[in-house]
Amino acid sequence: MIPDPNDAPEEPVFRWTSYSITHVLDCIADPRKNRIIVELSDDISVIFPYLNAVYPYISFNPGANAVTVRRGERLLTFYPRTAIFAKVDGVEDAVAQLEWFRELCLETWERRHTITPSYQPKSMLGPLDIYRLLPQSNCKQCGEATCMAFAVALLQGRRTLQECPPMHEPAHAEAHRRLAELLGGPAG
Repeated sequence: MIPDPNDAPEEPVFRWTSYSITHVLDCIADPRKNRIIVELSDDISVIFPYLNAVYPYISFNPGANAVTVRRGERLLTFYPRTAIFAKVDGVEDAVAQLEWFRELCLETWERRHTITPSYQPKSMLGPLDIYRLLPQSNCKQCGEATCMAFAVALLQGRRTLQECPPMHEPAHAEAHRRLAELLGGPAG
């Protein structure tokens, strides 16, 4: 059979109309927090390669068809029709995280024609990745006891790169630029 040139493949559609929190459990990693399981109304996996291409704080596992986002101390994992959150502060916090991620997906989908999707696995940025680019002087000017503590605080969103005065010195300009890029923030 000869393919009809008028039968162009349909462009994928991103749709996420609603969600339902199905379980609120104690978090395994921190019993003061919650683990939340959410059922999504639609298969949202079409957005994963686009998110993977543009956001440094997302871990993409194509084998599991999942993305994991570290947001502060929270870990948010999204599968095609399910989300599992760890270290959230109850249902209200979970809803706020869902709304944030949904908005991120919608904004990314709007820009999809300017993004080359990435189907390559990507691991999440860790504290050692950040520490290696810091001055490693443990000067305490940032308010943390060590540069490693500052690296963890950066990942958790409790500190900003601008709070490390040595990173603004010319000797650390390239490391500052790379860290800003990795953290998804401004280089200035």
